[in-house]
Amino acid sequence: MADYHHTKEYRIWRAKIIRRDKKCLVCDSMSKRVAHHINSASYFKDDMYKIENGVCLCERHHIMYHTSYNSSFRKKTDVKNFCNFLEMMIKIAEETGSYNKEKMKEFKNYLEAD
Repeated sequence: MADYHHTKEYRIWRAKIIRRDKKCLVCDSMSKRVAHHINSASYFKDDMYKIENGVCLCERHHIMYHTSYNSSFRKKTDVKNFCNFLEMMIKIAEETGSYNKEKMKEFKNYLEAD
């Protein structure tokens, strides 16, 4: 499969995620925003462009997710798995002193409601 990041569909999906969330879920940054696939676009092609499969992160927290979070991208992310990621992000953000606790809890509650 060609790199999906260069497709029109991806650019539309990315814009919708960033427009919806506006800021990084973790730290409220509006700098270098990235639309992150909750379920890997490479392994779960049916979910690739679903809006509910995306969340806005800043570049820093996106890199932290992919380097720090020990999860197989071949497994579908369930609510518990993503909530564990949010808990880890809260811990990291508390240590660095930059995060939006209310926004993260709101998103976690949203995920658990589905």
